[in-house]
Amino acid sequence: AFWMPGSVPDAEVVVEKPSNDTLCPACNKPLKLKDLVPVRFTKVPGDKEGRHMDPVTKDIFTAATKLVALKPTGDVVALDTWTKVLRPEGEFKGHQLTDKDVIELKTGGTGFCARDGDKVVSEKHFALGPGSGRQDLRGQHRSARSLGGLVFMN
Repeated sequence: AFWMPGSVPDAEVVVEKPSNDTLCPACNKPLKLKDLVPVRFTKVPGDKEGRHMDPVTKDIFTAATKLVALKPTGDVVALDTWTKVLRPEGEFKGHQLTDKDVIELKTGGTGFCARDGDKVVSEKHFALGPGSGRQDLRGQHRSARSLGGLVFMN
């Protein structure tokens, strides 16, 4: 019986004590206070819904917008803005920017399965057989005419 001390099986797996350090989810190294960056979202002026926008292009962020945070200023911009505008210029609000100064932010789901592109594979399947227009009916369903039965006219 499991409630008797002599019949209880011994635990073979030993669980290690968790670390007291807060770990970075990207690189799994301990986070330091000096590594943290205050993130600033630009609000849409006069918007009652509390939406945010790109400070450079003034495009409103949606659930499908890929975002990056800039370390020197903490501003959040769209990934397209970073690649097309800020990276070629190399400067934003008086700060020089390099690829190391950009932190890519994770996006939430949009509800569409094909949002991330290469993760979803779509294939088209055709039914083969009589009536599909893709099957050669010679030899199949062809025999002597019946005197009142089903006749295929393909």
